[in-house]
Amino acid sequence: MTHSDLVPHLAPGGKGAASTPPAILAHLGDSLKRSTSLLGLILIGTALAFTSRHFLTFDNLLNVLLQNANIAILATGMTFVVILGEIDLSVGAVEAFGSVVAAYLMVFGHLGPVPAVAAALLVGTFCGFFSGFFVAYFRFHSFVSTLAVMGVARGLALIPTQGASIYGLPESFGFIGQGFIGPIAVPVILAAAVLATAHFVLTQTAFGTHVYAVGGNPEAARLAGINVGRVKLICLSAAGFCSALAGVIMASRLNSGQGTIGEADILDTIAAVVIGGTSLVGGIGTIGGTVVGVLIIGIIRNGLNLLGVSSFWQLVAIGLIIICAVLVDELRRMREPNR
Repeated sequence: MTHSDLVPHLAPGGKGAASTPPAILAHLGDSLKRSTSLLGLILIGTALAFTSRHFLTFDNLLNVLLQNANIAILATGMTFVVILGEIDLSVGAVEAFGSVVAAYLMVFGHLGPVPAVAAALLVGTFCGFFSGFFVAYFRFHSFVSTLAVMGVARGLALIPTQGASIYGLPESFGFIGQGFIGPIAVPVILAAAVLATAHFVLTQTAFGTHVYAVGGNPEAARLAGINVGRVKLICLSAAGFCSALAGVIMASRLNSGQGTIGEADILDTIAAVVIGGTSLVGGIGTIGGTVVGVLIIGIIRNGLNLLGVSSFWQLVAIGLIIICAVLVDELRRMREPNR
């Protein structure tokens, strides 16, 4: 949503245009456009419910949430970055690096889970900060900066064990990725907390307003007194934090630190953000839309698995969905050039 959407448009004579039938119809049309992703989610879910009797079971739906908790967290950080009109290619590599750092410190450094997890989150945040520093103050394109960090983080995740997994993690560490609070898995609760916090920041804080302003028009934001570099630095650092948190969760779920995890997560993460309505050119996007995007990706993968479709074809499907989502965004921008 752009800031102009928040300002009521007045009809001649001082009366609100929203009170006229044409304006109401226009508003409804705009709402339908914003609901495209949600409608797609409903249609996909309905189709899978008819094609697989296992899809709508309570256990399967909880499994969809669990399997995509790390993607939801990665996509949260990515949403901030993409709203800025930037991209972060390092999320999967930093996810792996975070898992290895936590596991290595617990197994070989003999640290407890709490300091090991804190160190992993700090390392992930620094990776994002490193990318953001060059983007903010040396005007690197985020594609280049995060691509470099992707290589560095992936290499550092593989070097300590020469590509082997780190096993023997403390039993208490397993609660993060394998524990339950009532019927809900802990990773799902953590993902929900991250998403809720991000939604609050974007919608209820001055920083959230600055993020949209920078994404919509960096030069105008700069002239308005917003520190554009600092906003980009904070958002990329937050993306690094989210990536490391996802890595910690995966290490706990797999009961091992692995330098190879997250290799395919970049595709699902970008797909979820774009499908959720966040524009790749910046200035538009919501956490709610990202949640819908994550669910669409998760349900498609789950449904295709239930139907016995090869994982190779799943990659093809996700790629085509990304193209369709970007095409819809481009067509919308062509028809509404002022948005």
